[in-house]
Amino acid sequence: MSNSKGFVVKSIKNGETSMIVSCYLDDVGLQSFIVKGIYGTKNNKFRKAHFFPLNFISIDYSVSKTGRLGYINEVKPLKLYKSLHSNVEKSAVIIFLSEILNSIFKEEGEENKNLFNFLDRSLNWYDNQESCNNFHIKFLIELTRYIGFYPNISSEKDKFFNLESGSSSSIKPISKSIDFDDYCLFTQLLGMKFEDLNYMEINKNSRLTLLNHIIDYYSLHLQMFKSPKSIDILSEVFK
Repeated sequence: MSNSKGFVVKSIKNGETSMIVSCYLDDVGLQSFIVKGIYGTKNNKFRKAHFFPLNFISIDYSVSKTGRLGYINEVKPLKLYKSLHSNVEKSAVIIFLSEILNSIFKEEGEENKNLFNFLDRSLNWYDNQESCNNFHIKFLIELTRYIGFYPNISSEKDKFFNLESGSSSSIKPISKSIDFDDYCLFTQLLGMKFEDLNYMEINKNSRLTLLNHIIDYYSLHLQMFKSPKSIDILSEVFK
């Protein structure tokens, strides 16, 4: 039996009483497990709340030697978030980001300490804010630092960002790009810390346009990346 700490990435019901849970663990990366007896029984060993998206937990687990899913034997919360799952806006953001991360970890699911620590720091910061409409955009930009395609701004005089090459440009690229006003917002976000986000105002149309650009950026640089279905819910929440 092994013990690890990690973030819940995805959980789905399996059969009548079980759940399949994918976790990003600090020591081994992405792993999937079956949790038995969580639905329809009086067994209080596990609670569905333990496996909410991006919960930070400690698990004792067993790995199957036959290639089947391992089993979670015990789970403990390592952090009780105050608002991530109770605030409507934040909950929508967390569901959206967990869907993004699930897609990424399927491709780059090995252990990455820097990425793990980034998740911990950024989610903890977000949990302690009253609100922050731009968190998810900054999060996605910063996430690229840890998965290999952080944007390269070649010159302060550039006015375009080539999504395919991952670099800024002084002339409009033939391929997909971020242009003009959206480019200005994009470069501002690059230079900001999370702590500065609440001082930046982005209108809803620009926020949605910029988010779609970033989703395109991920799609161009990750072979297995899928556009998250929850983006429509997010768009409704931030209308």
